[in-house]
Amino acid sequence: MHLLLEFRFGGNVSMGSSQSTPLTNGIKAALGGDDKLYAFPSKIAYQLEDVRPYNLTIPVKPAAVTYPKTASQVAAIVKVAADAGLKVQPRGGGHSYANYCTSSNP
Repeated sequence: MHLLLEFRFGGNVSMGSSQSTPLTNGIKAALGGDDKLYAFPSKIAYQLEDVRPYNLTIPVKPAAVTYPKTASQVAAIVKVAADAGLKVQPRGGGHSYANYCTSSNP
């Protein structure tokens, strides 16, 4: 499982899941509740607007995508990920054939 920074938290999260979890609550708290700084799979157009995989033949399913603005937000997000047992995947250039910049592989 991963998180992306523009963070993605990877994992197999139900696309219909909108319930509060320690992960969603932690991300929201880490980003001061600013809903422009995070996205979850339950968001309409999540894959298109936030995940944006380069190679559509290789599926990626991050548990969340975040857009931290400060170093303290990054640190808080990394702590939330570690507490949830997730890996953090910062977005790279976004042009990897295998979608390594958006990985959801453990």
